Amino acid sequence: MSVKELATASRVLRYVDRAGARTRVVLCQLPLSVAVAVIAVAAPTAWADAAAAPLFAAGILAQMAAALVSLLLPWEQLDAAAALWVPVLDLVSVWLLRNGGPHGALTGTGALAVFPVIWIAGSTLSARIALPTALFGPLLITLPTLLTPGAAGHPVFSDALLLPPLMLTVAVAIRAAGAGLRLQERALRAHQAKLKELLEEAVEKEALLATILDAASVGIVAVDPGGRPVRWNEAFRSLLEGVGWESPADFDIADRAFPVFTKDRRARVEPDRRVLHRAARGESIDGEMVWLGWGPRARALQVVARPVDGDRGGAVVSYTDVTQLAQTAEDKAELVRTVAHEFRSPLTSVLGNLDLALEAELPAAARSRLEVAQGNAERLIELARDLMASSEVTLPIRPARIDLSAVLAARAEAVQTAADAAQVRLVVDLPPQLWVQADPLRIGQAADNLLSNAVKYSPDGGVVTLCAAEACGWVRVEVADTGIGISAEDRPHIFDRFFRTDAARGLDIPGVGLGLSFTRMVAERHGGRLEVESEPGTGSVFSLVLPTAGPS
Repeated sequence: MSVKELATASRVLRYVDRAGARTRVVLCQLPLSVAVAVIAVAAPTAWADAAAAPLFAAGILAQMAAALVSLLLPWEQLDAAAALWVPVLDLVSVWLLRNGGPHGALTGTGALAVFPVIWIAGSTLSARIALPTALFGPLLITLPTLLTPGAAGHPVFSDALLLPPLMLTVAVAIRAAGAGLRLQERALRAHQAKLKELLEEAVEKEALLATILDAASVGIVAVDPGGRPVRWNEAFRSLLEGVGWESPADFDIADRAFPVFTKDRRARVEPDRRVLHRAARGESIDGEMVWLGWGPRARALQVVARPVDGDRGGAVVSYTDVTQLAQTAEDKAELVRTVAHEFRSPLTSVLGNLDLALEAELPAAARSRLEVAQGNAERLIELARDLMASSEVTLPIRPARIDLSAVLAARAEAVQTAADAAQVRLVVDLPPQLWVQADPLRIGQAADNLLSNAVKYSPDGGVVTLCAAEACGWVRVEVADTGIGISAEDRPHIFDRFFRTDAARGLDIPGVGLGLSFTRMVAERHGGRLEVESEPGTGSVFSLVLPTAGPS
């Protein structure tokens, strides 16, 4: 059988299986009943002469009885094997019709045995019962002809001889086809059961995943390769609603009207540089901060993104709402700026008056006290300057093409006085010219911090070396000292604001722990970095690494 035929047969079997027991019996009986009715109508002579052929009339009545039995009996309440008495009655009916017609006129009706044979062969009877019945039933039907003397050379004899093996062949074919269909049906049902199990498992996992995502306090969204959201959690939906977007399904991160700003809330992020598009292109993002929305509804978000492996691509992005932390940091920075500004104004006045007082003729003791006051006032001015610089969330820079050697030499000359006072030898080893794209003011401030720290942290004298070199598009400025050094425990924290080592506090070295934090900010704003190598008791080497081409 072809695949199409098997599919058709399978659909028929499914329909029959879904039907009730009575419907199945009626459907199995219907073809023979219709055929007998046609024969009765098509053989008026035999029907009119029924009184002369009582066996033919009995066959018609037997068939009517089989039809009524199949229709009226409550087969749902009976054993399934009980229905097989109907095809047996059909075989009796066919025997009567074939052998009871007048003058053997209806011997061809023996072929009607095919209907009960098909029924019996397709039933749940074992092959040991069904196949012999399919052979001996038709044999009994044709037996009168086969036993008739002198019939051996007649065509009717040949037909009667072929009918039993033909019916057996039909029964064998039906059993084989039924077995194949049953095997395919079992395989199909096993496959359907497996698919159902997998579907139920997938639904359970989907529900678990949705619950996990919605339980997360951070907004999580999965995007397709085009950067459009395809799956999100409740926190992400609430986040968008909070900044004025109705639904994640309509969320278009490329919409220029939608406000996405950088960390400083000043520069608008272009669509192709926004997080979802960058993540969809395969970029990993760790802890980047952006602002979403404007006005009082704007939210500060810390972003982590990872691309999805596989052919479908896309990415998963998480947004952590850090608005309160960002606002707290801004308030703190604003407080520091305000305090620093309020310090500088009176301190500038104090220094001006001290300078005027020191210009006059004063006793040595009075001059000494005024110079001490002047030195402390200058330290407070420097502290205020550092506080102002460190309070900037993003340090503004104005890069230009400069001779870095000249800038560094000028800063070394400015710190020479402090080095002489601390009995520290300052060694400057710079190339004649070193051209870079950088902000001369910020680079000068960074160099000041590194040089002054090197001098301060060499309290017993020593050597401070300033050198610079360019290689492969990068310039490295190194400030090395032979001072107290930094312990392994303190090295991870020296770039934190207001951090000071126990050694510095123990030696009463002045400072508030802002210089290195500011210097690292300068390096990063230029697209570079600040590195340190140090061991306690042997000194430190700070390296300011900058790209010669300037900030990217």
